[in-house]
Amino acid sequence: MDKKKEREMQTAFDEQAREVLSMPDRFLKDGKDLKVGFESEVAIHSDHLALNELEFVRDNILRKVPDFTDVELGAAQIEFRTPPVNISSTNGFCDISDIYRTTFQRLVLAATESNCSILRIGSNPFLPIKNTPRTNKLKYQLVPDFYNKNRPLQTDTIIGLGNHQINIGDAAVVSLFQSFQVNLEARSFEDACDKMNRSFFIAPYLLALAANSRYLELVDTKMQDLRMIGWEKSHDTLMQDLRLVAWEKAFDLRTPNEIARGHALRVGLPERYFIDLSDYLNRASRFPFILHQPKVALNMAVGMTWLDARVKFIQDSLVVELRLLPTQPKIEEELMLALLYLGRLIDSQMRNESLLPIEFVRENRLSAMLYGMHRKMWFLSGESILQKLPYKLGVRREIKRAICGLERFGLANLLDKELLEKILINGSPSDRLSQELDKKEHDVSVESMKEALARLEMLTKL
Repeated sequence: MDKKKEREMQTAFDEQAREVLSMPDRFLKDGKDLKVGFESEVAIHSDHLALNELEFVRDNILRKVPDFTDVELGAAQIEFRTPPVNISSTNGFCDISDIYRTTFQRLVLAATESNCSILRIGSNPFLPIKNTPRTNKLKYQLVPDFYNKNRPLQTDTIIGLGNHQINIGDAAVVSLFQSFQVNLEARSFEDACDKMNRSFFIAPYLLALAANSRYLELVDTKMQDLRMIGWEKSHDTLMQDLRLVAWEKAFDLRTPNEIARGHALRVGLPERYFIDLSDYLNRASRFPFILHQPKVALNMAVGMTWLDARVKFIQDSLVVELRLLPTQPKIEEELMLALLYLGRLIDSQMRNESLLPIEFVRENRLSAMLYGMHRKMWFLSGESILQKLPYKLGVRREIKRAICGLERFGLANLLDKELLEKILINGSPSDRLSQELDKKEHDVSVESMKEALARLEMLTKL
């Protein structure tokens, strides 16, 4: 996009941001309701389809399930979601759970009729990393191409631990990543910013439980969840060396020069907590707009704010979206994670809990992505004292706090504690998948991957 169009987008964004920020009363809610919505991304898989056939078949499946579904960047990807539901009402959580399950079951049926399976995993292990097929929409062509064109040649795009490394130097690699997202309506500008900030420090604890993105192109990267690291590296237009080997010494991945000139990424964790929504929108406007659509400049900037959590402006609602978690093998696991997140967030706000310093959040986040539940993480005691504890010891305290938060809305009995305990014992989805596969293999076969995924219910077909 030329400089003139970029200026037009910036001017339109500034005007729209000023208008939104000038009307705080428009977004005020009384706080009695707890409106949430879920979004999840899955992928279709079939041995008999060529890469150039994926989009056609995927779109046929969506035509059979038009409600609460949409396309995504990847030609094989499907997004399904729920409407916002007040889960503080008597049957609210049961209602949203039923909608969520029913939509997924209809997708599985439609996929089966097209001789496809549905893949429920955070990183698609079957499709190629380079030139992976994308949905034929302008934004899905222009945006990855922009990052591929503007990424310096010397940028480090290698991910993986030890000898298990692969190059993810194509920004379209994110079309292989599937996430599970929780949307929560906020009461006010202040509440939205507070919920977003608290989500940043809560999310790594959940990611360690939920890690489900370990394999790409059938290669075991030995990383528990590679999605956000892959996104950060493939979308970096300035040199940013993610020092995986010496990560303990450099949790802020920017160099001193990058910090001085304000180098930031659209992706992941912000450099600091946000002061207010004006601060949040100011940061969102610092990045290239890429697409020229002045009438929706603000929504476009927010839509391309790929942080672990963000605030969306939807009609008269401020919606806080948790984005860090990968798609889970089962709907039940996603519902459990949603309740843990909501309960822990409610508890944190009820107690006006201190925020974990951002540099410790950064360490926890990277630890969760690389090692899941297998390393110590930073926690805050009830007296706001920093403690580095074995993950399973610290997270049990987090779970108790989440249950306290859920009790306020009468939701504590809906948390599947038996399922949660099984995950703590048996490991995250990435742990379970790696255990199913031959640990001595570097590259696993398509058949062994399919069999393992089917046993773990990550690959479903009627």
